[in-house]
Amino acid sequence: MSQTLFKTNIPFETWDLDLLVDYVLKFHHRNTRKYGNELLERLNQLAANHPELDRVVDHFRNSIADLDLHCQKEENVLYPFIIELFNAAELGQEHAPFHCGSIQFPINAMMADHSDEIERHDRIAELTNNYTAPEGAEPEYVKALADLKQFRNYLLEHIYVENEVIFPRALAIE
Repeated sequence: MSQTLFKTNIPFETWDLDLLVDYVLKFHHRNTRKYGNELLERLNQLAANHPELDRVVDHFRNSIADLDLHCQKEENVLYPFIIELFNAAELGQEHAPFHCGSIQFPINAMMADHSDEIERHDRIAELTNNYTAPEGAEPEYVKALADLKQFRNYLLEHIYVENEVIFPRALAIE
């Protein structure tokens, strides 16, 4: 599934840029770390008795590690500058140039990370038969796959908000 196919009822396009950044940081980044690690632990426990989950666990472990690094780059480099851009635009002031030229470069890197994560989670969906537990699976197995699907849905929302709303707006005011 491509991030461009993501649909939401939340009117992100009407939100101010600083609110969008706050939402991504406080909802998506925080929950990716907290619930991603909790889910990884549960999947590890399940895989001990269900070897068919080993590759799922490997992909998800790599996803959590890569997403943590991705979030750090956004939190420490990209988003502080986007907030500076927004504040300057709100006040009708000039902004200082980004340290490496245009923010297009880090945005391109973030979007490449997003594409990688979409591919990885597409693979997880394939490996789990679209998050369908085997017949007779214990409730924790069913719940873990449902939570994996929910994690992916939140990830797609996160990617949509950044790729389709935050990044284009930031580039427009740079």
